[in-house]
Amino acid sequence: MLSTLHLVYPPVSSYEADGVKDDPQVEALLRTSDFYALAMRSEVHFDVENIETNGDVWTVPVSGETTDGQPIADHVAIDIEALATSTLGHMPETFTADIGPKFLRFWPGEQAAVEDGGVEPFEWFTTEKLLHDKGRGVAGLSRLDQHRDFATYELLYVGIAKKADTFNRLFERAHHARQKILSGEWPRRSGARVTDELILFPFRVEPTIFRTMGPEGGPTDTSDDAWAEYRKRVVADAEKAFVHLLDPQYNVEKFVSYPKGIDGLYGGDHQRYGYLIAENITFTTANGTMHGSLDPEAGMFDDSADWILVSGDEVQLIRWSQSDT
Repeated sequence: MLSTLHLVYPPVSSYEADGVKDDPQVEALLRTSDFYALAMRSEVHFDVENIETNGDVWTVPVSGETTDGQPIADHVAIDIEALATSTLGHMPETFTADIGPKFLRFWPGEQAAVEDGGVEPFEWFTTEKLLHDKGRGVAGLSRLDQHRDFATYELLYVGIAKKADTFNRLFERAHHARQKILSGEWPRRSGARVTDELILFPFRVEPTIFRTMGPEGGPTDTSDDAWAEYRKRVVADAEKAFVHLLDPQYNVEKFVSYPKGIDGLYGGDHQRYGYLIAENITFTTANGTMHGSLDPEAGMFDDSADWILVSGDEVQLIRWSQSDT
């Protein structure tokens, strides 16, 4: 069995989360998440004073710091016509832009119509959404060669929603680990706020079962109650695997006996099972690094992904492309 972790919504800062949770469409997406991570990284900014325009293509400077405090700077090219065509089906005769150090928004039409409130933006980016969309290969975004440096985060906590969902557990309520981080961590960049540097990641765990087919074999039924119960066990096991190997500092229970446990997959039908992050992001802790990957053209992970692999009592964090497994 292989389980891939996919973001159901772009990462958001703790500060931004209090705004997006009131959007019914965002809430619906977050309620499909059952696994979440809390991580920190120095704020990323758009240098709006030095944007260069060439027709409908804007080149926007992006700056930040790596997780070890080294400055990073790059440029992202934004093809506004491509973004508008993807959303509206055409490029409007005029468009209105609203820009700031942490956001870019684009509306069709004149400023007056936008101010009247009757027009929705055809595209928008926070700094985190831009990194997410670039990692997903969204048409209209190019350059930003240092994307992976920007999309590397200090992993502080991993959790799951056992009885509800990530919206209920992490966004709607005062989550204990989120509050501890906000009150206990120092900003990574001088002058910043922890609430702007603490990033929330809502994932969905998608298990895929590989069988050796025989006369009695058949495809897995993913629609019945048994599959729903099985997914819960997979999610519970995934939490234990990530905490056991990466040891995020705000997870109190360390699952030192993993893969053994009463509500995971140990002792079940699988000869092997594993987990990987199918997104172009990297999580680091003092105990290890988990490098995710997504090939936008193929729509799936590639061989640069790090895997958590469980076989019997053995647990490994491996780079698949460097393994003989």
